[in-house]
Amino acid sequence: MRNKAFFALLTCAFVALAASVANAQSWQELQTSTDEAALIQAITNIGDAPEDIHNGNVACKRLAVYGTDAAIPALVALLPNEKQNFNARFALEAMPSEAVDAALLKAAKELKGACLVGVIDTIGVRGKADSFATLKEIADANDDPAVQKAIYAACGMIASPEAEAFLVEESKKDLGAMEYYARKALGDAILDVADNYEKTGQLDKAAALDDVVAAAAFPKYEKEAGIYRSLINKGADSAAKVVELLQGDDGPVSDVALKSIREFDAAASAKVVAALVENFDKFDAVRKVRVVRAFENLKADDAKAVAFPKLTSLANADDVALRAAVAKALVSYAGSLENAAFTRVDGKECNDALRNAKIALGVALAKAKPALFENMQASALLDDMDETDALIQLKIVELARIKSAGPALVKIANERQGALRDAALSALSEIVELDDLQLLVDALNGETDDAKVDWILRAACTRLPREECAAKVADLFAKSDLEQQLKILPLLKQIGGKTALDAVAAACNKADTIDKATQILGEWNTPEDAQAVAAICLAIAQQSNDAKYHSRGIRGYVRVARQFELPLATKIEMCKTAFNTARRPEDKALIFEVFKRLNVAENVAAALEYAQYPEYKEAACEAAVVVAEKIRTSQPDWKWNEKSGDEAKDASAKILIDGMKKVVETTDNADLKARAQKLL
Repeated sequence: MRNKAFFALLTCAFVALAASVANAQSWQELQTSTDEAALIQAITNIGDAPEDIHNGNVACKRLAVYGTDAAIPALVALLPNEKQNFNARFALEAMPSEAVDAALLKAAKELKGACLVGVIDTIGVRGKADSFATLKEIADANDDPAVQKAIYAACGMIASPEAEAFLVEESKKDLGAMEYYARKALGDAILDVADNYEKTGQLDKAAALDDVVAAAAFPKYEKEAGIYRSLINKGADSAAKVVELLQGDDGPVSDVALKSIREFDAAASAKVVAALVENFDKFDAVRKVRVVRAFENLKADDAKAVAFPKLTSLANADDVALRAAVAKALVSYAGSLENAAFTRVDGKECNDALRNAKIALGVALAKAKPALFENMQASALLDDMDETDALIQLKIVELARIKSAGPALVKIANERQGALRDAALSALSEIVELDDLQLLVDALNGETDDAKVDWILRAACTRLPREECAAKVADLFAKSDLEQQLKILPLLKQIGGKTALDAVAAACNKADTIDKATQILGEWNTPEDAQAVAAICLAIAQQSNDAKYHSRGIRGYVRVARQFELPLATKIEMCKTAFNTARRPEDKALIFEVFKRLNVAENVAAALEYAQYPEYKEAACEAAVVVAEKIRTSQPDWKWNEKSGDEAKDASAKILIDGMKKVVETTDNADLKARAQKLL
């Protein structure tokens, strides 16, 4: 019995496998077949099992390309089958034969439910005007919302005069009683017809249909779409309507009106903006701000020109939000209104947003019309201006890099004080070039604030070619009196490089400039100059008999070792040199700050070499413990007392262990001893 059952199961398996292979072969053959007869045969009497649906899909896709009128009956026969309906419609939809339309209309009169909905959709896609009569007949006899929805959508695609009239008539019904998706489909269909008119340039007819959707009880998004499209399609004639909508209580609708402002063509946009400007005071505070924001995004220059005077008149409005919106809009206009008059601030404080807007606009105008600023004089900058306006003009000169204003800026810097002087200096720092650096020196004449001098000179020279700039400044230094030389020295530090450093080194050899020059060396911050700076500082320390400059040289030399990236061996050797060269104990002790920053085991041993000197043993032990603790913190899993197999690591471990043992033996400081013991 068991054997019989087994053989029965095996036989079923082979049958199933054979069927599967046959289906696979059938699918593969259909995939590439161009034989219409074979494709028709494949869908004739086809079932609705998953593999049948798949084969039907493949065959119908091929018939969409290779099918003729001969395939129509077989395809139509599939339409009542819900699982094959789509496959059949896919093929029929693509076939150019008029026989297809007749077959679809006949089938539509006979089908029900989902299959009917699908066929109506295909009729709509094919878009034949003479299909409307059958659709109307079905609509009159059918109250199924799904069918209703499909008929509306099909009429929207057909877009014939009869279909349009039908849709408009349907919109006069009690839409509130209509099923939501059918109502939505009706609104979309009317908008589809309107869109068709737009594409053919019949904007008046499009606007009339947009108004139908805007006025009826369609879903909110459709009504808003109708309003928006109607405004755009009516163009300049929409001006009064836009104002009306903005004065209404419906916020979303006013949003639509605001959105439309940005989308009109140039002529219409200018007329709509003019209407908004004329009625601006009728809007509430919130809508005033929003209208200004819409003005900010105008595309057409003609419309911007209409809005610009209104914006400038609002620049000092009491409402902070409105002022900010105006400022932002003015910025957006910069560059497009080349001939616009530069606005002035009258009567009220100029807030930061407006100030920045005016500056941005002025810079754009200066760049667009440089001739307006070519002969800038001090009187042109400052005469008949309050300080706020003058500062704005100076910032425009700075940002627009108006080089011709240089002499005027020097005059302002020499004659004015406070914010105006600082603004003139700042502008000069951005416009001077190598050939007129003397202007900057002249402007700084009499300045007693070294930090300000440093800032101005740095701003100027860090944007110029380094070596050429350094050579120019060194030449200015050589030709200047002592007062000017002391102002120029910080500039050489800001420039950096060999030429600048050579000039400072030379200044270190002169009695009247050595104090400032050695101070500058101690602040030098360009990494590529590190070793050269160290050499100059060491020479000063070795050669100077003045304790002050000897100490300053040592400190500058040690600072290089402490702060700059140099090889470990170089830093250790520099510490040794500094220790042996320094004359004061406090200068010698500076080297231990260098050791504390080098977190490598070899540095522990190097620091402890100085423990042999009684007066430095505690400093040496402290440096060694600090380094060891940093290594321990950075590598908590490293067991110093165990061999790792890594030769370099094991060597470092031995140095650290020996170093901490030496600290325990050497230090008299109980805390250091405990810390070293803990590390061990």
